[in-house]
Formats: sequence, C-alpha cells, structure tokens
Amino acid sequence: MSTDDLVSVLADDHLELSRICTELETDHGSPENRREVADHLIAQLVQHEVAEEPFLPPGPALHGADDLMRRMEGLGPQDARFERLLATLIHTVRRHLREAGPAVTGLRNRYPADRLRELGQDALEARRGADSLPHPVIADRTPPNALLRTGPGFVDRVRAALTSVH
Repeated sequence: MSTDDLVSVLADDHLELSRICTELETDHGSPENRREVADHLIAQLVQHEVAEEPFLPPGPALHGADDLMRRMEGLGPQDARFERLLATLIHTVRRHLREAGPAVTGLRNRYPADRLRELGQDALEARRGADSLPHPVIADRTPPNALLRTGPGFVDRVRAALTSVH
C-alpha cells in the first residue's frame, strides 16, 4: 500500500478534518483564533469535497455543508449564530467522516493499485497548485490573508481555486 494513493490521501483528509473539529470542540480560545480555525476547517472541507467528488457519490452528510459555510461568512465569532452554525458544521463533518470512511476504503476494490497511486498523485498535485488556507499555527507558510481573503465568497473562492487546477 502506498502512502500517497487516493485512499490514503482521502483517509488523511478525514484524519485532518477530525483533528480540526476536535480542536474547535475542545479549545475555546480567543474569538479571533476560533474564526481562523473555523476558516481552516472550511478550506480543508472544501478541498476534501473537491478531491472526493469525482470518486464517491455525494453523501447525505455533506448535503447542506456549503450552505452552512456560506451562512458563516461575514459572521464574527462573537455572534451567537457563528457558534451555532459552527457546531452544526462540525456535526455535519463528523457525520460525513463516519459515513464516507467505508466508501473511501472501498475504492481499493474499484481501482487497481497503480491507478490508485496515479489518482493519489493527481489529488496531491491539484492541492500543491491550488491556493488554500493554512492552519494559523503553521508559521512557515504564507499568511492566510495573502492567499485568500475570508468573508463573503470565501467558500466559492476556495472551491474555484481548487477546481481550476483539475
């Protein structure tokens, strides 16, 4: 098994999404930090959706996630709606992780190993070429405001950046 085949890439996404959700669930740091981590979750989720869509049918868990993410745009972390929407988004992501996990693993039965490696490389290459929002604690990357301005249209800009690479 290759660590960069499509199944591994998508499974790694699932681990990262789970980690970010846990961070948001357990860390009630400054409002600004929560907004940054929430934006990171949004960027990672959109990136994952774009990578997963060609291979798995859209699952019911992520149905409405784009709407939730768009409704969060422009809301400050002090706004009670922000926390409600964020909690719903986290619940949606967790449900997706539970439901899609077996389907991701099942890709090993749909494609031969060499094709999975090619598809994994394609997914990784698309990520390298796409603008995405790094996690705020990653100091060695370009600041988020230099990559994508958050706020209105953020979800659409992340999706457009990712899909234009494919």
